[in-house]
Amino acid sequence: MSNKILLPNGNKMSVPSVNPKNWKTGISSLMKKDWYIQYYFYEPDIKKGKFVLVRGMNSEKELIGRQALTQVIIDEQIDLLKMGYNPILKKIIKEVVNNTTLTPYLFFIDAFRNVMTKIQCTEKHRKEVGWCIDRLEKHAVKVGLQNVVIEQLKRRQLKQLLDACNLPSSYYNKYIAFLSSIFRELVEYECCSHNIVRDIRKRKIVQTQREVMSTTELDAVMSHLKSNHYEFWRYAQIFLYSGARTTELFRIQAKDVNIDMQEYNTIIMKGSNPHETTKVILKEVLPLWKEMVHKAKPDHYIFARGLIAGEEPIKPYQITLRWLRLVKNSEDIKDENGEVLKITADFYSLKHTFLDSLPREMAMLMASHTNSTTTAIYRVNEEKRTREILKNMKL
Repeated sequence: MSNKILLPNGNKMSVPSVNPKNWKTGISSLMKKDWYIQYYFYEPDIKKGKFVLVRGMNSEKELIGRQALTQVIIDEQIDLLKMGYNPILKKIIKEVVNNTTLTPYLFFIDAFRNVMTKIQCTEKHRKEVGWCIDRLEKHAVKVGLQNVVIEQLKRRQLKQLLDACNLPSSYYNKYIAFLSSIFRELVEYECCSHNIVRDIRKRKIVQTQREVMSTTELDAVMSHLKSNHYEFWRYAQIFLYSGARTTELFRIQAKDVNIDMQEYNTIIMKGSNPHETTKVILKEVLPLWKEMVHKAKPDHYIFARGLIAGEEPIKPYQITLRWLRLVKNSEDIKDENGEVLKITADFYSLKHTFLDSLPREMAMLMASHTNSTTTAIYRVNEEKRTREILKNMKL
């Protein structure tokens, strides 16, 4: 078996040889001979291999040129067979695998899809990576990479494919992150030797500060929601004082909440280390938490349809839609003078508003951040406060 090269679909090939045998070291008299490459191709369950002969180098009239061309043809022939090419049928046969099989001979798009079933992540993340793979597959055809197997995929080819997708910088960087996690898994399954994404640089992006509502706007929005859309107001208040993400809150079942201890358990899926954590319920919203769990059964999610307890949680994107419909597009939110307020900040800005009001260490704890750099992103007015301190500093 050691003198056989393994191929997709259970096929094998012998190590190619060249006629004349001394083609690498011979003198110019070799140019008078007929040059060709030969090997045996073995299909599964067929003991006798089929002889394959490849020509194409005799058109080169210089010895050095013919030697170089012969090596190129050998390399191209092996690469082609590793893509699933069957020299008997004269076409590429796509390897058929089940959901648990990963081999170096899968077409790279198939390998991407396959490995996504093995990566631990949220369903939202899995769906986003799926969209990424769909887009890559579409452009792989355009740049002629659709038949490249994962073992043979080069960094320059992947970079070419990403460039062909013509992505905005933020999406480009997301794709780099998605692909890096895919390749980490592929390396473990020995489908490739190393993570080729690691040395593809992310694009530089100018970070803009998230828009947050003023105190006047926040008070007006909350007053409007409490009077007209109580369940949404209740959720907005709980979110505002939680320091958590909507995805985390929507995983909570009534049995995860301990009202007496002012605590709840939830699973944080963000990052490479998903884990369960215990978070506090602040006194300001403790009565609202009591409302949520009062009539809920232990296995009920506390935020289901209508933002009340139920058997199935709603999807996080529903909050964005509600905010758009009830706040951003509303003509009924007014200031104390009766003037209509046009709210342009998004719902997630509530988290920034709350964390910005806390000391940095406390904000870090409330948000379950593992480093202060992440917390600083949410403390949008901290830089402004620092500037004011500097303005009044005595030298």
